[in-house]
Amino acid sequence: RANGFIARVPDVSDLDAAERDQMLGEAYFIRALSYHNLVKLWGGVPLRTEPPVSVEDASQITRSSADDVYAQILDDLDTAEGLLSNETAALRASIGAVHALRSRVHLYRGDWLGVETAANAVLDLGYELAPNFVDLFDVEGAPTAEDIFRIAFTAQDYNLIGYYYLTRSNGGRYEVAPTDELVSLFDEADARFAWSIGVDGSGRTYGAKFRNPSGTEDVHVIRLGEVILSLAEALARQGGTRLEEAVDAYNRIRERAGLAPHTFGVDVTTQDEVLAEILLQRRLELAFEGDRFADMVRTGQADAAGIPETQQLYPIPQSEIDVAPGLVGQQNPGY
Repeated sequence: RANGFIARVPDVSDLDAAERDQMLGEAYFIRALSYHNLVKLWGGVPLRTEPPVSVEDASQITRSSADDVYAQILDDLDTAEGLLSNETAALRASIGAVHALRSRVHLYRGDWLGVETAANAVLDLGYELAPNFVDLFDVEGAPTAEDIFRIAFTAQDYNLIGYYYLTRSNGGRYEVAPTDELVSLFDEADARFAWSIGVDGSGRTYGAKFRNPSGTEDVHVIRLGEVILSLAEALARQGGTRLEEAVDAYNRIRERAGLAPHTFGVDVTTQDEVLAEILLQRRLELAFEGDRFADMVRTGQADAAGIPETQQLYPIPQSEIDVAPGLVGQQNPGY
């Protein structure tokens, strides 16, 4: 859809230049976001930047390397930034969203200076953490100063996130539940605990971050809390004098959660300890927001948890291989 939009909008004569550029910038951003969602779960995927001209043309796809996909993502983000006029409005692609997604992409590539530059560009635009963590998950989607890019839903155009996490007594399906390990990691004083972990009348714990089984709440695709934790990790990975800066960065997340700030040299003293705290805060802050598995893979925690390498990427669906002969023999290992 993004490819078709990018190919055809320049030929629409009734659009003025500013409107056309904003629309194209949004399409380039969406294509970059979509390709990053693909590459972090499947590895290298077929890379198309133009709509196919026929079914035959569409069937000729083959896999590109992960490096090529990442190069295209970053190129699309650069293009989007040059076209967009919206700086921070969260319900449309914006320049702030471009910087935020760029920080995420660099994090997955291990480009720590790239993460730092992009994250600081986000902060320079004036985003602020929501004072109260629960404000981020208002059942009607009330905006906060932390919102960078979010998707709005309504009773007619709804999501199923809460439905799959909530227990049946709360109107959900209870398809996915928090592990006992996750529950135990929350400090009793952590303001995120009561909002993230629910307990129903039968004593079962459930993911309570999305509390409306009707799916009308807005969903964050990327928010400032994630960007700050990415910045903290990038600083910590550089080591040395950057470790104290990393602690200062993640303290913003701890303090918002009602936890005492850490002092480098007292509460944490080594690079490994700082990184461990950052990854813990990512797990608690972003619980149920779709980051955990990919974080485990990119940081090596999947190996430590006994998840074999052959299960750290998704399989290419057989239905895709059946219609694209060039994908035969290109399945991910282990499937």
